[in-house]
Amino acid sequence: MKIRMKNAHRRFALAEVLRNLGTLCGMTVAATILFVQTPLSNAHAQKPAKESASKPGDAKKSGDKAQKGKGKRGKRRRGRRGPATVFVDTVTKGTAVETIQVYGRILARQTGVIASRTRGAIDSVTVHVGDRVKKGDIIATLVANMLIAERALKAAELKEFSAKIRTAGAQLRLSAQELERLERLRKSSAFSVARFQDKLRDVERFRSGLAEAKAKQEQARAELQMADINLYNAKVLAPFDGVITKRTVESGNYVSVGSPVVTMLNENSLEVEAEVPANRLGGLTNGIEIDVKPEFGKSFKASVRAVVPEENALSRTRAVRFTPKFVTPDDTIAANQSVVLHIPSGAAKEAVTVHKDAITQRRGKRVVFVVTKTDEGLRADMRQVDLGDAFGLRFEVLKGLKPGDRVVIRGNERLRPRQKIKITKPGEQKRRGGWRGKRGRDGKSGWKGRKGPSKDGKRGPRGESRRSAPNSAQEG
Repeated sequence: MKIRMKNAHRRFALAEVLRNLGTLCGMTVAATILFVQTPLSNAHAQKPAKESASKPGDAKKSGDKAQKGKGKRGKRRRGRRGPATVFVDTVTKGTAVETIQVYGRILARQTGVIASRTRGAIDSVTVHVGDRVKKGDIIATLVANMLIAERALKAAELKEFSAKIRTAGAQLRLSAQELERLERLRKSSAFSVARFQDKLRDVERFRSGLAEAKAKQEQARAELQMADINLYNAKVLAPFDGVITKRTVESGNYVSVGSPVVTMLNENSLEVEAEVPANRLGGLTNGIEIDVKPEFGKSFKASVRAVVPEENALSRTRAVRFTPKFVTPDDTIAANQSVVLHIPSGAAKEAVTVHKDAITQRRGKRVVFVVTKTDEGLRADMRQVDLGDAFGLRFEVLKGLKPGDRVVIRGNERLRPRQKIKITKPGEQKRRGGWRGKRGRDGKSGWKGRKGPSKDGKRGPRGESRRSAPNSAQEG
């Protein structure tokens, strides 16, 4: 009986557990079905609403707008690909010499400090730094009152000694006459030996006095001449044609003999000096011309004037002086300016040469752009070349070019193969402020649709800053 009661209780408990579990499972399944079905129904309900909100012509308008914008960008890009402005040079054939570059400087053979030749106070200075003067022009004047007085004193002394000479001469002549008369009375009884000897001594004394007066006269004359020289030197004169480069005195300064007044430089006596390696002097003979390139300015020719026979033991070089070939120096040529000299290092030979600026590097190869004439205009064809020795500003061409070819020497950095070009000369190129774009709606120049940074430094609404396009010279 007890066993049956236990089994009944167990079955009842199990049934309760199963009933509770079934209830729980049923609620979970129902909730899941409701959760899944509700969003799907909402999505299906809202999808037609969205489709109905969009108009049929919107897609067409957006496509036209995108196509229109694309066309504008394409038009702008095509406009930038116009003919590039370039400078050209011709490939030549002739006698060339292999050269090396040596640094030198420009010197003036006639330059130095102009000093005072006498002492005194400066009365006035008539020149300033940068003034050009001719030989004999007055640079400065000294106060000459003291010098004028000294000259007058020396002139008076000269007159004094001249008068003494006349007095001593008259006394000498008188004593000589008396001595001669006593000499004639030597055989008579009236002859006096004592008187004769006295006159003889007087003649000797007057003769010595005359010689002394003449010596003092010469001394006074020399002192007067010195006073004249000092008075002449009271004006400081230019010793040669040149330019004033430094002024060291002002009015009121006191100068002594040798005090510097100004520094001058003769710009017509410029020449080039360079320290050339001793093993490169074989091609430098007197009269041979070389190319000289200043740091700023035009190149010019110079001929060898002298090779100084003194070698620097440390650098193993010798000083060589060159005479430039320009008639008058350019404003860009100045003393102490650095220059580059192309010194010949070997014998001359026949070669085809091209300007060094025509050579560019493309994918590790040396190429040049050759001007080609077509029906559509001028184009630049890229051509690979093989180079040899260097001859000053030109290179020997071993392969790839022939004499007469025109090559681009400026503007070739951004050229593309077969790009249209426009040839110009350096003097004809105009400076431009930059690329001119279309005017926007606000009336300001620039790229339409792209706004640059504002005045406060903030970027535009599209987050793009203004792009500066290159001008025609830079594109070339």
